[in-house]
Amino acid sequence: MNMQPSASKMNVKEEIEELQQFIGHQVEEAGANGLVIGISGGIDSAVAAYLAVRALGKERVLGVLLPSHTTPSEDQEDAVEVVRRLGLESAHVPIADIITSFGKHLPEFDEGSLPKANLQARVRMCIVYYFANLKNYLVCGTTDASENFLGYYTKYGDGGVDIEPLINLTKTEVRSMAKELGIHERIIRKKSSPHLKAGHDAEEELGVSYEMLDRLLAKNKMAEHKKRPPVSP
Repeated sequence: MNMQPSASKMNVKEEIEELQQFIGHQVEEAGANGLVIGISGGIDSAVAAYLAVRALGKERVLGVLLPSHTTPSEDQEDAVEVVRRLGLESAHVPIADIITSFGKHLPEFDEGSLPKANLQARVRMCIVYYFANLKNYLVCGTTDASENFLGYYTKYGDGGVDIEPLINLTKTEVRSMAKELGIHERIIRKKSSPHLKAGHDAEEELGVSYEMLDRLLAKNKMAEHKKRPPVSP
């Protein structure tokens, strides 16, 4: 199965249309009934959900909300708002008790540690795939090009998906798409963070702002384009 749509020059309306077609084609090709998306209250999952509904209709998209003890109330409220605005069927599965259960059996289960943080992402993956199996759905990923470029995701966590519609869009481009899709402003404005531990800040952890990273990615795309040989008539 092709996890990635083909890259194209960014035109927001055209890109939305292309991604709708990509999502619809992948679901049809797989013989699946629809898509399941873990909705975090962040911009990437919101854009993915809006695109999925445009492609398939709200009846074929399931939003799964998976808050933990480190999920801010604002993110939980925004996730609920995405579901409400789209009219999605949803499942709400708090994972704090599940994580605590792991801690009873695992050594060095320290708050804020990388193993515990990544475990949250992997528990979410397991639950999302449970619902995918239950409904014969594909799992829709939410990783964008900026995060993919640096490997800023959890292997077998948020990286464990069937399709990645945003994988060729930088965070800046995702924000532009969110505006075009009519996603509410608080989600568009908020700082990105996976919130896998208290006070988790994506840009602080990456050591670079998304704005700077996206400029570097844009330059890299231009350089790669110049290296391509001309197409013979």
